[in-house]
Amino acid sequence: MTSSFDPALAASLLIAARAGGPRPAALPSVPPDIDAAYQVQHLVLGDGAPAWKMALLRGTARECAAIPASDVHVSGAEIALDSDGAIEVETAFILGRAITPGCTPAAALDAVAEVRLAFEFINARLLDRLARDPMEAMADSFCSAAIVLGDPIADWAEVLQQPLEIRLDLDGRAVAASEQPQPLAETGPFLVWLADHAAKYGLPLGAGSVIISGARIGPLQVNGATHAQARIAGATVAAQMSAPPRRS
Repeated sequence: MTSSFDPALAASLLIAARAGGPRPAALPSVPPDIDAAYQVQHLVLGDGAPAWKMALLRGTARECAAIPASDVHVSGAEIALDSDGAIEVETAFILGRAITPGCTPAAALDAVAEVRLAFEFINARLLDRLARDPMEAMADSFCSAAIVLGDPIADWAEVLQQPLEIRLDLDGRAVAASEQPQPLAETGPFLVWLADHAAKYGLPLGAGSVIISGARIGPLQVNGATHAQARIAGATVAAQMSAPPRRS
């Protein structure tokens, strides 16, 4: 990490934007490496066990975001989004017990108590998120703003082996979007990687941990819509969207 990058300053700007303050155009300087970006994430996180998001740095390198537990909501919650906010349909893995670092993918999946249909909302704390350096986005928890947990998916170990045939409605209108596969054969190794990563940073994966492992639909711009619902056979998730209370 170079001396020109101040993770505490970067984190303070992101924390202020999360609280409704101005969205900076950029961080004062770009995190020089992934450890610097993770340091900012964890300063923003503060105390407490986080939720987790799998993300691809520059579209190829598997990394993750630690998401404050306060950003995890139940179906029907109201989420504040700026005009450039976006939505993803996800599946959220909820752990029934800790995942031991170094375990097998099968053992990691065996620690999952349930899988829920979920939304992730994308709302960068920095302006023009698509123009930001990827390391800035990583420091900003890959722009994650909220996770909304819907119904459990029955027989998930079998159901997730094939497309879920998700229907997404925004303001009551079906959205035409292709579903992206997220095979369990890839989720197991990610959970193993995440257990090692989380333990390294003193945030071990334990019972109740919420983990989203990749968008099945999206990200899609919300474009002013105020209600979202996604459903598959036997499971639904819904959320309301509103503008933030104030921005400068």
